[in-house]
Amino acid sequence: MKFAWLLPLLIAIPYWWLTPSSLLSSSSSSSLLSLANKTVLITDASGGLGAELARHLASHQANLMLVTRTGRSESLTNKQNVYNKEGKTNSPQSQSQISAYTWNKLVSVRDEALKLGSPKVEILSFDYNNVGEVGMIVEKTVEKFGRLDYLVLNQEEIARGYLVKTRHGQTPDFVSRTFSVNVYSSIELTLKSLPYLEQTQGHILLLSSLLSDISKPGLAVMSATQHATHGFFYSLQRELRERVSGVTLTVGQVGEMEQSEKMSLFEVPGWSVGDRGECARVLVGSLVSRPGTVRYPRLQGVFVRLLGMFGRI
Repeated sequence: MKFAWLLPLLIAIPYWWLTPSSLLSSSSSSSLLSLANKTVLITDASGGLGAELARHLASHQANLMLVTRTGRSESLTNKQNVYNKEGKTNSPQSQSQISAYTWNKLVSVRDEALKLGSPKVEILSFDYNNVGEVGMIVEKTVEKFGRLDYLVLNQEEIARGYLVKTRHGQTPDFVSRTFSVNVYSSIELTLKSLPYLEQTQGHILLLSSLLSDISKPGLAVMSATQHATHGFFYSLQRELRERVSGVTLTVGQVGEMEQSEKMSLFEVPGWSVGDRGECARVLVGSLVSRPGTVRYPRLQGVFVRLLGMFGRI
C-alpha cells in the first residue's frame, strides 16, 4: 500500500483527459449564435435541469418544444409526497395531482423562456410509458416549428426498489415501467427524430447519471436502464459516424447537483456537488461543439468510483 496515493491520480487523470477541453470554459458567443431560431425538443422540461436548459437556450433565441410527463411516476410521487386518503401513491387521484403539478410548472417555464428571448415555445404533456405513441411528440414538434434541430433526452424514472429486502423491486410492473421511461421511450424518440434531424444535420443529447458506471443497492433496475441506454446510444453514435449522416450524438453523464429536484442517488461531499446553471451552460455548449461524451461535475465521478472501490456506497 506504499503507493496507494497514486490510485486516485491513475483514475482522475484519464477521467479528466476524456472530458472535452472545449467544454471546460464557456462556448464563444459567436458559436452560440448558431442556436438562434433552431428548434430544440427537451423532455422532462418542467423543472430541474430540463427547465434550466430551456432557460439557457431561450437566452440564445432558440425555439423550444418542452415536454412534461403524465401518468404513474415513482420518483415524482415520492418527491412531492402525494398520497390519497388511503395512503396509496398509485391511485388516479394522486397521479392526477402530479400531472397538474408538473403541467403548471411547465407553463411557468414556457412563460419565462419567452421573456428570456425564445421566439416561440410550445408545451406538451406525455406519458412515457406509452412507448408506441412516442412518435406523436416528434410529429407535434415538426408540425409546430416545421423542423427539428436538436433532441435532448432528459426523461428519467428514479425508481428505488430493493431486490432482496422487499418484493417491490421484483414486480414486473416496476421493471417494465422503469425501462419504458428510461430506455424504450428514449430509443423510440430517437428513431422517430432521425429523419428530421438528418434534414437539418441535427444533434442528439442523451442525459444519464453515474449509475451508468457505478452500481448501488436498491437501484438495480434503474442502474440496468442506464447501462442499456449507454450501450444503445454509444453504438448508435458509432453508426452515425460511419454513415456520415450529418447527425451527431453526445452522451452526457450528470452527477449530483445543488438544490436538485430529483432524488439524490449518491451522497457526495459539498465540494464535488455541481451547480445546475453551470451544468446547463456546459450542456448547451455541447450542442454546438458536439463531443462524443460530456461529464459534469468532472471530478465527482472519480470520487464516487473511489468510494465504490472501498465499499462505501
